[in-house]
Amino acid sequence: MTREDLSGIVRFGIPQAITATRALFGGWAVFAAWFHRPDVAAALITLGAVTDGIDGPIARRFKVTSEFGALFDCYADYLCYVVAPSVLTFLVIDRPAEPLAFLALTLPLVFGGIRYSANLVRQKKESFEREGVPGLATVFYAFFIVTLVYLYRGGVLDIRATTALVVILDPMLACAMVLPLRYPKVMKHPWVAAPILLGFTLLPFLHSTELAAIALLSGFVFAVVSPFFVRGRERALPKGKEICR
Repeated sequence: MTREDLSGIVRFGIPQAITATRALFGGWAVFAAWFHRPDVAAALITLGAVTDGIDGPIARRFKVTSEFGALFDCYADYLCYVVAPSVLTFLVIDRPAEPLAFLALTLPLVFGGIRYSANLVRQKKESFEREGVPGLATVFYAFFIVTLVYLYRGGVLDIRATTALVVILDPMLACAMVLPLRYPKVMKHPWVAAPILLGFTLLPFLHSTELAAIALLSGFVFAVVSPFFVRGRERALPKGKEICR
């Protein structure tokens, strides 16, 4: 093995290792929720999102973007942003007794999978950089649940209010994942992405209800307003690791 081969393996492996860390955070969050530690689960999901903000840029910087990286990224995202928050949901709400309520809480599992699958197919012939990403990113569903955990544990919301918000907004967010709306890629704009990543990095350590409330409000505003600002089309799409965002 030559030095160049070894260098290529290392450069390819670094972003994959970061993506693998997000998969671990997502799996650990599920275990933490299983053992009734919503604070730990919320922190792990949040830290997983931080890795999501750096694996793609590193892969592009090292020029090692690949189809494998895109698939692995989607797997890690689904585990961290859909599965873990879905399990976490049931620690901060009243148990749904009605089948329809239970179905509403599990819709993100189905619609999140549809969104990732559809975007993996569409990215081969569409550019998400200028056209925007089809469907609301699953990370917004994840942080909806995470911020509710901080607000609930901080005493801002009681269990009735939390349950009402989840039962109403969970299916709405799930539907937004597959609606024909285009959302801008936040990581495309460093001046926007940097403070967001910083805020979410500090959230697990500060346990600030104010910061959680700001994050919840900002995410809601982005989800409603940002599709109106997506415009422009681009024919060619270079393969990369950020198609799942």
